[in-house]
Amino acid sequence: MQEFDVVVVGGGAAGLRAAIAAKQAGAKVALLSKVHPLRTNTALAQGGINAPLGADDSPEAYAGDILAAGDGLCDPAVVQSFALAAADAVMWLERMGTPFNRGADGRFDRRRFGSNSRARSLYVDDRTGHVVMQVLYEQFQRAGIPLFADWFVTSLVIDSARCVGVTALGLRSGTMDGFAARAVILATGGFTRMYLPSTVSMGTTGDGQNLAYQAGVPLMNLEMVQFHPLVYPGGNALMISEAVLAEGGQIVAGGQPIANLAGATRDKICMAIQQAARDGAAVALDLTMIGGQRLRARFPQTVELLRTVAGLDATKDSIPIRPVAHRPVGGIETTIAGQTPMHGLFACGECACNGLNGAGRLAGNILTEAVVFGARAGEAAAAYAKAASAPSFPAERLEEEKKRLEALVSTDKCEDTAGHIHAELGALMDRNAGAIRDAAGLQAARDRIHALKERYARLRVRNQSAIYNYDLVAYLELGSMLNLAEALVVAAAARKESRGAHRRSDFPARDDRTGISHTVVTMVQGAPQADTRAVVAL
Repeated sequence: MQEFDVVVVGGGAAGLRAAIAAKQAGAKVALLSKVHPLRTNTALAQGGINAPLGADDSPEAYAGDILAAGDGLCDPAVVQSFALAAADAVMWLERMGTPFNRGADGRFDRRRFGSNSRARSLYVDDRTGHVVMQVLYEQFQRAGIPLFADWFVTSLVIDSARCVGVTALGLRSGTMDGFAARAVILATGGFTRMYLPSTVSMGTTGDGQNLAYQAGVPLMNLEMVQFHPLVYPGGNALMISEAVLAEGGQIVAGGQPIANLAGATRDKICMAIQQAARDGAAVALDLTMIGGQRLRARFPQTVELLRTVAGLDATKDSIPIRPVAHRPVGGIETTIAGQTPMHGLFACGECACNGLNGAGRLAGNILTEAVVFGARAGEAAAAYAKAASAPSFPAERLEEEKKRLEALVSTDKCEDTAGHIHAELGALMDRNAGAIRDAAGLQAARDRIHALKERYARLRVRNQSAIYNYDLVAYLELGSMLNLAEALVVAAAARKESRGAHRRSDFPARDDRTGISHTVVTMVQGAPQADTRAVVAL
């Protein structure tokens, strides 16, 4: 058993920033991550990080763009607070050593990214997330915070309606341990690996959302899943940053540019691509007008990946594209400081939902959110820990969790596998709960997920190794994805309108009479129950 003031679960940008902030606030902190931080999904954020730093920009203009992307579901007070904090948060990254691209005058070179009305995205070529992670990890190391890499958190430990720690499996050692904490921060990222294909890393399986959900914490706006419009569909679903559109790239259908996409939100671009495809046109991304020299200078990683993965020369060839599941907008319900409805439990980053994004995230905000709300959650958790009593970690919980995992391992022959079930789930979600949904498809998805969960319950882990048992990890991750997929389709069925990232072919219009509310799903007696929460207005 180990004891800390604050335990952070998740080693991406939000988790690292939360751990640094909690340590600077005087807390004794530990960070647990199932992969090394430099292998987390944050590194795949290519295009840039938003901040209103230009002479033509302001927090007010930035807030206006966020509210527009959120399509009526944002919390205006959260948006205003975030917009005011963004510049300082991004400048902190710069002071810590992030080498943002600069122009000939030495000033930051800013992109107009996605539906932003201004050029406000600072960037590092097309590797922004990767470089930001290097800087955050360096600062994390400088802070001397204990890192438990390759530790998979299997449960939250609850005592008297308070989160008092976690149980975790050390993949390298094969041992279980308990981590008592006065406060726990979940920063485990998204869940869109439940879709196949998707743009995310292998481990983006909703572990934190599922931990909170199983503990009775509400999940908010799960139906809002953003699809990325510029994805090469072959192989591993290669994503191309939307920043190429600001540089002059065009989306073409049947060889002709699709009109009215300049400055459009992701959901509208996805709808236009899907409509063109339904009309029988071949849809592609044309980057040739950017020019080979500029393309290689500003998007070197994109050019290289297209060459090696797709066998295409971005300076000459059209690139087939389709919308693919990218990032969730919803997640664990929290306050602006990251506090969940459960005492002692906080969440931040992509696994959380605090009212900032509403029905759609503004392109370029994911990294800004991580550093702004990661810092706030770390500070709030440290303050909570300072005032809270020492955790009463029930000793029997660790033994119970050990026995639960041991019972999953068996040499009994079974033709079914976690991989088979995940493949079926991924195809089902892409087909029935994708960028466009309807009632019949969502009901069919729920019925099928129920059948997949029954198969899952009969599965056993045949790998008996204690060390790096990735069969066991895949089993646990699949359980999270099945639970969240079921909750997602329930939320999507409950929202009978089209808004932001949620599009219903049977309810194609936005309905402000019933739709200006958050969808909240809670686990009640093992099943998802949907409710609504009023959108907070100024």
